[in-house]
Parts: sequence; C-alpha cells; structure tokens
Amino acid sequence: MTARDDIVQAALEARLPLRTDERPDWERVLTAALRHDRPVRRPLRLAVACAVVLMACAAPVLAVGATQGWFARSGGTVPSQILFPVHGRVIGWARTGTQWFAVYLGGKPAGRCGLDGSTWRLALVSGKPLPFHVTDDRRLTGAMCGNELAWVKSGRFSDGRHPEVAFMLWTTPSIGATTYIYRVDGGRLRLLARFPGDTVTLGRGTVTVGYENAGRSPKGELRDTYRFRGGRYVLVART
Repeated sequence: MTARDDIVQAALEARLPLRTDERPDWERVLTAALRHDRPVRRPLRLAVACAVVLMACAAPVLAVGATQGWFARSGGTVPSQILFPVHGRVIGWARTGTQWFAVYLGGKPAGRCGLDGSTWRLALVSGKPLPFHVTDDRRLTGAMCGNELAWVKSGRFSDGRHPEVAFMLWTTPSIGATTYIYRVDGGRLRLLARFPGDTVTLGRGTVTVGYENAGRSPKGELRDTYRFRGGRYVLVART
C-alpha cells in the first residue's frame, strides 16, 4: 500500500467526505483531515520511522566528529583557519591579533579513553601570507586518560604590551592542573610561565593561584599571588 493509499484509508476511517472519482482531491483530503483534528496515524508512524533511520545514520558521523575534533569543546565548530593547517585533533583555540593559537592532540590515539599514544601539542597559525599555515608547532607533554583542557585565552597578561596566550590543562582531578602562559613573538611561541594550581586567575600583570585545600599546595597555603616584574612572574604573597 502506498503513502497516498494510507492517507485515503485514514481519511475513510475518520469518515471524511471523498470524491468518488478515480483520482481523489488530495489537497481536499488533507485539509479536511486537519479540520477534523483527527490524527492520521499511519503517515505519522511513517514519519517517525524515517526520523529514526536518519538519526541512526547520523549517529556514527557525530561520534567520529567528536573523536576527531570536528567540534569544539565550547560547542562551536573549529575555525577553518586552524582546522586545515593543524594536523591533529584540535581541542581548544584562541585568536591573538591576526594569528590563531591552538592546543591539539597529535599522534594516533588508542586505549579506552582515546588518549593513549597521543601527545599534547601547541600550534600558532598565521594567514600572512595566505593560505593559513603553521608558523610554530611544539610538543607539550604526553597524553593520558584523565587529561582535560579547561580553557584557552589570549590577551596581554604580563606587561600589557605583548600578545600572549594561556591555557589550563588538567593531568587528572586527583593530581591537579597546570596553567601555561606563552608569549607570541612574531610567528613563534615562547614559554613565559607555568603555574600549578586548581584555579588560576589572570589579571593585568598579576596571577592568582588557588587550591581546593591546603594539602594540594606546596607549602600548605590556599592562595598564591604573583606579579610580573623584571620580565618574569614573582611570588609576592602566600596565604
């Protein structure tokens, strides 16, 4: 039985008036069905079945996209400016001036979490001259289950004059996290500072590091405050 036959049958069950000629007036049948506010069950079941099939086909595509970094952790799509030049699974990114900074996973992932065998890497991408290309690519550390990139930011954090990028990477919730600040020097990245800690707040020339409890800090403190002086960050308070 065709879909049109289903509609006619449903209309007949609803006792809707039909023409007796060989070719029913389909627009009239559907309009009458809506006017009687009575569901046409078989077409509805057909529509639901089609939706289920489409979702079943889309699920593998979405799953592959999630593992290959087709979608950003922030919920947006990875910008094409870094998606194509960076050969890896882009996890987080930030724009700095006319350039793009990306934190990504390189290598061939394996294991139950998809991180074994991978490495955390950093890339700086420029569009001058076009096309967009990587100007600096460096290894950060090996990847393992429990790793999580918390955030990526760009700004002028240290002295307010130089472009910089920063990100926080968790080793595991029990081991802790480390925040890195890199200065963007032309087409290169230069490590400026790293801060272990559960929470890190970046301000103009200041960094505040917080700990969940005293047992997680080096000296039993809950907060460390750093200021940028003489080209580096200096610890000025421990509370």
